[in-house]
Amino acid sequence: MQKNCKQCTNNFNIFDEDIAFLKAMSEKSQFKANINLPNLCPECRQQRRMSFRNERKLYERKCDITSKKIISVFPPTSRHKVYDMNYWYSDKVDLLEYGREYNFSEPFFVQMQRLLIDGPWPSLRIERSENCDYNSDISDCANCYLCSRTHKSTDMLYTYRGSSSTSCTDCYQAMNSELLYESVECIKCYGSNYLFYCTQCIESSFLWDCHGCSNCFLSTNLRKKQYYFLNEPCTKEQYEEKVKAFMNGSQSGIQKALEIFQELKKKAIKKNLTISMSEECSGDNISQSKNCFSCFGVKACQDGRYLWDTKDYHDAMDAYSGGRDSELIYEATSTSACWNCKFCMRVTYSNEVDYSLFCNKCKNCFGCFGLRNKQYCILNKQYTKEEYEALVPKIIEHMKSTGEWGEFFPSSLSPFGYNDTVAHEYYPLTQEQVVRNGWNWSDYESPPPTVTKFLPAEKLPDNIKDTSEEILGWAIKCEKSGRPFRITSKELKFYRQKQLPIPRLHPDERHRLRFNVRNPLKLRNDRCTKCHQEVITTFQNGTENIYCETCYNATMI
Repeated sequence: MQKNCKQCTNNFNIFDEDIAFLKAMSEKSQFKANINLPNLCPECRQQRRMSFRNERKLYERKCDITSKKIISVFPPTSRHKVYDMNYWYSDKVDLLEYGREYNFSEPFFVQMQRLLIDGPWPSLRIERSENCDYNSDISDCANCYLCSRTHKSTDMLYTYRGSSSTSCTDCYQAMNSELLYESVECIKCYGSNYLFYCTQCIESSFLWDCHGCSNCFLSTNLRKKQYYFLNEPCTKEQYEEKVKAFMNGSQSGIQKALEIFQELKKKAIKKNLTISMSEECSGDNISQSKNCFSCFGVKACQDGRYLWDTKDYHDAMDAYSGGRDSELIYEATSTSACWNCKFCMRVTYSNEVDYSLFCNKCKNCFGCFGLRNKQYCILNKQYTKEEYEALVPKIIEHMKSTGEWGEFFPSSLSPFGYNDTVAHEYYPLTQEQVVRNGWNWSDYESPPPTVTKFLPAEKLPDNIKDTSEEILGWAIKCEKSGRPFRITSKELKFYRQKQLPIPRLHPDERHRLRFNVRNPLKLRNDRCTKCHQEVITTFQNGTENIYCETCYNATMI
């Protein structure tokens, strides 16, 4: 059946499998309440969940209870109370004290918003990590700086989604890798720069879709090659002489290589989709999964629909980010190790929890915020089992009457300005559009750094050899945005070690360039360049050299 999206007004399909999932979810839930069919299309539903996720923007501010200076994902002007994360997660905080009676004379989301404003939020999410204060959403890390969604890693700088990696700078999705710079979607790579979609590559630079290569430069689609330059074999001596013209510590050399690489990438063979060790799946970047529909960036998932960046999810629909063997999940973000949870954000190790945020090890909770090891709570108020089971069905019926039941929290309840969230990266909007939607926008700008000198990026020394320690006391003005940024001593050491020039762009601009390298998470029809059969792909411009899986595998030998 087709419906009209209430947000973007586009028509979208609701498939029989969607209806079957919602029916099964309803029947397995404690109160067996039928979940209404979604009113928003899959993309608008994803945008709504993402609007609750500030993954990268950090601010200096004061803790609202200790007054100590802290780093936080909330700006000083936030309407929400923010506690230092160590204090928030300590035994000193029990958000049951903010509990309140449910009021049947006003909508549920109005009451939930009041709870979210009254109760304190944790400044950051940093777990089991050392010397990692200036990061967001990381765990089991050490000595990382301005990284996010990074886990089990050390000495990482400006990296988004690093995993089990060491000493990588300015990367987007680096897994089991070391000493990478400006690389995207790389696995088990070492000592390399400007790698894109590469696996097990060593001491190489400017590669696209290469696997098992070492000492290769400015090449694409290589397999198990050594000493290749511009996709041609060289002797070791020839290779080193050719590379020296580009990798000599100069910005001009890097820029020249990037210009050549841009042309190489246009001609590179692109597999229409990246789906491996999976069956009955649609979407892209899928591995070890089964029966997943319209999913992107998923691993080890089964019976999933409209999932993005999830791992170990089973019987789930409409989720962004999450994992750890979760089952029966619907309309959630960053929900992990959970069973039968709906309309949740950052709920972990919990069962039968609905419409809740930041709850851990909870069971049978509805409309709660920040609870730990609790059961039978509604709007953070404790009830007996009998009271809970009598009240929740009445609340659900009330939410049905207001049109709230079955919908994730509206973006107007997000604690962040839309422009600070990951939603703005995938679905950019102007301030006027955001305000017109009734959502939040952040006008706050962090004060400029206290430095001895502001230096336009174009005035930086061309070569890292000519860059002195004085630069640590300067602020560099980004050549694109004009925003100032600083170089840390650890960063300078990294550039010197790898003989790389100082970057000319602000970290946010560098992240945006890496983000834009990745394909949009949209499927479209095209044809294989080689055999001309119809294919589905996420490459959008229609001029790419796209191969179907059969032709791609036959070529990449």
